[in-house]
Amino acid sequence: MPYYVTDTNPDCSGWAVEKEDGEVMGCHETKQAAIDQMVAISIAEDMEPGGERALPDELAEGDFVRWDSSGGTARGRVEHIMREGTLGVPGSSFAINATEDDPAALIRIYRPRRDGWQETETLVGHRFSTLTKIDPLPAPSPEDEDRQVDMTIPDYIREAARQGLAFYEEGLAGDGLVERTVREARAMARGDVTEDKAIRANAWGARHEPDLRADGARPGDDGYPTPGAVAHLLWGIPTGARYDDARAFWERKAAQIREEEGRTMIEATPVEPRSKDSGVEFRSVVGEIRSEDGGNRFHGYAAVFNSDSEPLPFTERILPGAFSKSLRNRRRDVRAYVNHDSNMVLASTRSKTLEMREDEKGLRVEFELPEGVSYANDLRALMQSGIVDKMSFGFTVPRGGDAWNDDGTVRELREIALHEVSVVTGHPAYTGTAAAVRSLDALAKRTGLAVEEVTATLDALADGEQIDAEKADALIAAIKGSVKEPEAAPAVLGLLAKQSELLAKKAV
Repeated sequence: MPYYVTDTNPDCSGWAVEKEDGEVMGCHETKQAAIDQMVAISIAEDMEPGGERALPDELAEGDFVRWDSSGGTARGRVEHIMREGTLGVPGSSFAINATEDDPAALIRIYRPRRDGWQETETLVGHRFSTLTKIDPLPAPSPEDEDRQVDMTIPDYIREAARQGLAFYEEGLAGDGLVERTVREARAMARGDVTEDKAIRANAWGARHEPDLRADGARPGDDGYPTPGAVAHLLWGIPTGARYDDARAFWERKAAQIREEEGRTMIEATPVEPRSKDSGVEFRSVVGEIRSEDGGNRFHGYAAVFNSDSEPLPFTERILPGAFSKSLRNRRRDVRAYVNHDSNMVLASTRSKTLEMREDEKGLRVEFELPEGVSYANDLRALMQSGIVDKMSFGFTVPRGGDAWNDDGTVRELREIALHEVSVVTGHPAYTGTAAAVRSLDALAKRTGLAVEEVTATLDALADGEQIDAEKADALIAAIKGSVKEPEAAPAVLGLLAKQSELLAKKAV
């Protein structure tokens, strides 16, 4: 609830600081003293100051105003004023009682653009006591208007937000929810969403997809809704039959906005929760994948340098040279997949069908598609037509390979251990990630080693080199114990057959 300053409050002889409902927070002799208190309280409660309340004779039709809404500070133009009776809002059942002391205004909402403000079709109603008069809002340039992304949201997303708010009011949202999410959900329920929210909703949905695999996360489950399900609904992502539709909607809107702004889009992709220090992470890049001479050879970028990521929730950027050490490791066989599916291999460095190098833009990937493979034939047609234009890579960060700023909001990746690259078709469904990566992560957890240590040990074993005794013993124990764990089976079954070789290679 915002705070205002006014000199008409009957409980103060001078200037008062009051809440929206009229509760007095303090009385002051001067307007500046009241403003100082209003600003201090607002900062302490992380909200924008309400300003000076508009008096009954201070607003006229055509004036621009701002007010506090559930989605933050809103702005618009007064189209009609009523000083007595009931003001109805077209397109809704909402109505306001107007009085001479506190008239009601019908206001057309304006949306921010990059170089101005665009009027919308949305009308709202507010009393004068909630409004602050502002200078006229500048109109966007014609070029900016031409580039505008349609931010109309489907009814099923609005209904998801309404359902999430109902669960929130019942106390089912959990402790990690922030007030901003609730404010934006209320705005979304009305059909209002900003471009910034669309970008964040896309990144949030991708990052939290694993939450929906918990018991009670889907409608009809026992224990529904979990806090994770409530959070999805508040972000405009239904957890039932329309889930895929909502994820595709937010992804499409984020891509359209980024295309307008001429920026490369880097996203977090959903993976099983892992620790920051040793887990495998994934990022995907919307960019170009091009055919060379219309044949089987393609090239594109799996990563770009010095480009800020989507909120993860931190901002991340990859520095030039981050892949250099990993690319020099000739023993590691890096493979290219479709959608990180290890059953859909496209190319590999060991077979020399996959080439990777760093240039001034990022990690450039060139690959030769296999002949006579059905999924490769399908992918070839999609890439040649331009329908598929996204690549992704899986990686870990060696110790000391990243750096964070003081408040943990920005992460720089300076060294990356590359595990795989993928061509991503449409909306990637990484419900479990590639089997090989799952297995590496499972082995890492069982052995207590970092993922890159497990990978290096297995690479050395494949090359016939001697293995560090302690790491070999840890791997042997993990291999024996993994037979009962399906998650680890793909990578370890082959090693079980050559356990004697592992023992023989162990350095003593």
